[in-house]
Amino acid sequence: MQIYLTDSSGTREITNLIVRSVWSGDESTIARKLSASMLHDETELWPVPSLGDGVTLTHDGALLFAGYVVQRTLDSESSTLEFECYDKGIYLTNNDATYKFRQTTAEAMVRTVCDDLGIPVAELAETGIPLNRKFSGVTIDKLARTAYSLAAEQTGDRYAIRMTPDGLSITVRTQNESSLNLRPRSNLMYATTTESIVDMVNSVGIYDQQGQRISSVGDSQAQQLYGTMERHLQQSESGDVFAQAEALLEDNGLSRNVQVQVLGDTRLITGETVVVEEQSTGLRGIFWIDSDSHTWQRDTYTCKLTLNCRNVMTTANAGSDLT
Repeated sequence: MQIYLTDSSGTREITNLIVRSVWSGDESTIARKLSASMLHDETELWPVPSLGDGVTLTHDGALLFAGYVVQRTLDSESSTLEFECYDKGIYLTNNDATYKFRQTTAEAMVRTVCDDLGIPVAELAETGIPLNRKFSGVTIDKLARTAYSLAAEQTGDRYAIRMTPDGLSITVRTQNESSLNLRPRSNLMYATTTESIVDMVNSVGIYDQQGQRISSVGDSQAQQLYGTMERHLQQSESGDVFAQAEALLEDNGLSRNVQVQVLGDTRLITGETVVVEEQSTGLRGIFWIDSDSHTWQRDTYTCKLTLNCRNVMTTANAGSDLT
């Protein structure tokens, strides 16, 4: 791992001053974060990160993170300085957007907004679904999530949305042959599992535009086991309400949240999949990474992951339909 600081005097490596660094991401936010603790002594001519300075993180020659210092903490009783950085994803959460889109795909909406604000784009999944939507004072990340959430109702796909050093990346969340295997006595250090029905939806009532119930879809087995937990959807001229109902059931079934700690691997980031085999907790199968936290400290590199057995994307419903 190497960390570089860029300020008005140029770029220099500060890895030898770093005591601990954490590179992390989460399904609920587009921006990735780098937090670090570094040696600090006013009597030494050591660099001191200032707000707005650039910071990059590399590992084995690969660029993992490029961002800016957004917060730092100095303690008169401590020999270390703490600082936090975010990549360019922070501009998607800290900038509002006001747009009207008519017959425009999700990917075209996002590209238009990013181009207008100078936010780099690495890749945008193609949906091919024309949408009508207006946004007034909506943050860009919510606009992007809303556009792809609306498209997902018709495509049935789930999307991973995150910032990379090359720019904004929106891809279809898929299982693939390159998914890493996590096993005890190999790279899996420990695992904990939590199962919950707190947010379960096992029935969806479908209503017409006059408020009359016309149908329902549900999981009868889950209803028998846990009781009925129903949400209501109303038919609209745009979108397949039955597809929306099925997605609602799929995304809100029995949740199985898994926390694992593994030997560090930079491929283990939010939105990717892993294959877990762990006997004592009964974990076996393909899981989606909902959050990741990579820690380097004293030549040790480990990673903590939050896993989900269901392919669920963080959704949004900002703005309103264009009529």
